This record gives sequence, C-alpha cells and structure tokens, in this order.
Amino acid sequence: MSLGLAKVLDRRVGAWLAGTLGVVDRLGELLRPPAPVSRVGRLLVVKLWGVGNWALLRPIVRDLRARHPAAALTIATLASNRPLVADLADDLVLVRGEGSARAACDLGRAVLRLRRNPPDLALDFEPFAHAGALLARLGGARQRLGFAAPGRARDGLFTVTVPLRTDVHAARSFRDLAEAAGVAPGPYVPGGLSPSAAGRAEAAALTGPEGYMLVHPGSGDNFPGRRWSEAGFAAAARAALAEGARVFVTGGPLETALAARVAAAAGPGAISLAGALSLEGLIALVARALLLVSNDTGPVHMASALGVPTLALFGPNTPVLYGPLAPGSRAFYRGLPCSPCLTAASHRSSRCLIFTCMEAIPAGEVVHAVRRVLTGAPTGDRSREETRA
Repeated sequence: MSLGLAKVLDRRVGAWLAGTLGVVDRLGELLRPPAPVSRVGRLLVVKLWGVGNWALLRPIVRDLRARHPAAALTIATLASNRPLVADLADDLVLVRGEGSARAACDLGRAVLRLRRNPPDLALDFEPFAHAGALLARLGGARQRLGFAAPGRARDGLFTVTVPLRTDVHAARSFRDLAEAAGVAPGPYVPGGLSPSAAGRAEAAALTGPEGYMLVHPGSGDNFPGRRWSEAGFAAAARAALAEGARVFVTGGPLETALAARVAAAAGPGAISLAGALSLEGLIALVARALLLVSNDTGPVHMASALGVPTLALFGPNTPVLYGPLAPGSRAFYRGLPCSPCLTAASHRSSRCLIFTCMEAIPAGEVVHAVRRVLTGAPTGDRSREETRA
C-alpha cells in the first residue's frame, strides 16, 4: 500500500470511525465513570510508519520500560520496522505495509490479539494519523496517551493528550508523551541504536574498511519535493572523493536508478548500494560512515542515534522538528514563505509541483561543508543549535 493511499484512507475512514467512537466513549463515561488504573501490567507503544522515527524513539521506549519494569511491553509497528524494535519488546504486533487488504487484515488481527489481554496503558506516537489511536482504543487500552490535534476526531480516542510542539525537535515531543506516562523529566538524549552482527557483516562485505561518506539522494515514497538536486549530491560526492574519501550512494529498492545516476555523475570512485542492503545492513553502513549527506528522511535520524555527523537538506519540512542531532551536523534550510508545507495539519502531504525550497539550497554551500567535516574543521553550524532537543 502506498503511503499516499494510506494517508487518504486514514484521513477519511479513520476520521469517521474515530469521531463515532469518541462520541460513544464520552457518553459511556458520563453514564459509568471508569475506575482508575492502579497498576500497569501491560504497556502498548504504537508507531506504525517511520524508520527514522523509530531511530529517535528507541531511547524513549527504554525509559518507559525502566519506569514500568513489571509491565509486559507490546510494540505495534509496520513489519518492515522489525529490526529496529524486536529487542525492545516482549511482544510485537506487526502490520504489513504491502497492500491495503493485507494491512487491514493485520490491523484487525492486532485488535483481536490486544483485546484478549488489553493494555493498561497505551502511548500512540503518531503525530496526526488515526490508525494508532484506533488500534489502542479498539484493543481495549484503558489509559490512552497521544498528541493533541485540535479539531481532529482522534482526540476523543485518547484519555490524555499532550501538545505536539512546533518549536522543538520532534524527539522532544516524543519524550513529553513518555513523561506524561511517568518517565522522569529530562532532556532527550539520542542513542540507543547499535548495528547487529549480521548487519555489520553485510555492510563490511559491500564496503570493505570503515571510513567513507554516504550520499542519500532519495526520500522514500513520501513526497518527491523533499529531494535536493541530483547535481548537488554529485557535487558533494566529488568533493569527498577529492579529499580522499570513498563514497557510497544509498537508497531503497525503488531508488536504484536515482542512486545510479548520482554515482555516475560523481565520477569514478562513487558506488551505488541502493537496494543492496537490508535495514540491518543500512544501520551498520551508516554507523561506519565519516559523514552522511542526505535529504530529510530516515537515515538522518539513524545517524543521529549513531552519532554520525550529517549534512541534511530541508525544504518542505523544517529542521526545527527533524534536524540532525549528532555532533558536527548541519541542516540546510532556506525557510521560504511557503515552508514548511509538510506538517501534521496537512497529514504530511503537499500538492506543490515546483520544488523551489530545495532548489534554493546552493551546491557550493554543501560542498564547502563536506570539505570542512572531512578535513576536521568546525562546520560553523548555527542551524544545529536551532534543532537541538
């Protein structure tokens, strides 16, 4: 199932179902107020979409486990995210993302599984979608926490809402939600991610020794307007090659042609690995890199969790919410009057057809930053201060 179709179904069908259940719940609470939850024996964490979001969430989920050590933890997410969550949970509820019928069947089975032994506490880390809130509600969770979305039907499904802030990094809002569930107040600290042995072996077999720069010119299937120019990425790769660094171009299975064009334009020494790595292999590949140059997408947040310096390119989204967090990182963002257009209010969707915000980022600026990182000079980054959680 494409991400675009999933958003449409969530916005239409999900909103109607959430609104109906919200009214039913409010009437039921008036007639019979629910009893307080005295003990958290079962804990549910929901975050369906977003490999990058799971890279940010891992330390927060560990804090939740520490706060509720006796609770059995269930994580509900897409099946493709399994390598990022399997070691965190006692039980996984996995939803296949290929095909709307499969996803609907998996969600239905998930509801039945949860209802057999309902969670006492559920946290939905989705910033705007209805699917996670519906899963927690239909699964019978007694206390349900999620982000407030004023004017949206899903707010009625939560027993507690937390503001989704727009002035701090998304990871800070994620931690706010965890703190509402009892985690001690404190700063968000990136980390909690390390490559598996299988991932390390896979990456090493394709790249050889450590010490290379990664270029990630794709953006998955979420709005092509997030992509910087192929020529810009090729120029960044050439700068790294000139400094003596090896360069690998990464991407998903549907981005092999894009990655091949960037590698070819960069010249001899740049090698495309798009579609050649599993998620575990990609994590290990990022962990061994000297530098990542990437659009605003999942590898940026993997690099944040792994402490790898990142030069990230933003336009439709804002680095205030999703900028790189690793030391030595920098976000490039022009902040045009129309930016950001990918927001929770817009369901992270845009109808823009001319990507002026990305075209406004000059290649020379990025090339200069690449050279400074690879030669050990300070990046002179001011945007990093703006995006720190």
